[in-house]
Amino acid sequence: MSIRAIMMGAYNSEGAKGIIGGSDRMAAVKAVAEAAGGSVNHVSFMRGRMDIIVDFNVPDATTMMGVMAAAHASGTFSSLEVHECIDNAPVVAAAQRILKAYVPANA
Repeated sequence: MSIRAIMMGAYNSEGAKGIIGGSDRMAAVKAVAEAAGGSVNHVSFMRGRMDIIVDFNVPDATTMMGVMAAAHASGTFSSLEVHECIDNAPVVAAAQRILKAYVPANA
């Protein structure tokens, strides 16, 4: 079972120079995902605190963190975040099951 993740990054000045210089980010992101045994769903630039968002799949959480570490080690980001996407239905089912056993402190 693979993990779907969202990674957002803010480029530093070196990263911005690479973008302006015509660096093909989609090809670079695909190469990283494939090296990690995964795939890319979508890549976009964005406005706001972060500059780029990548929606990708990898085999496991360890690989997901490895992708982030490698991207950060490139020296082209001032900030990176990675978030695992989790399907709603299993989370709700787990919460419902756990809530049955939960006793509030004031009970």
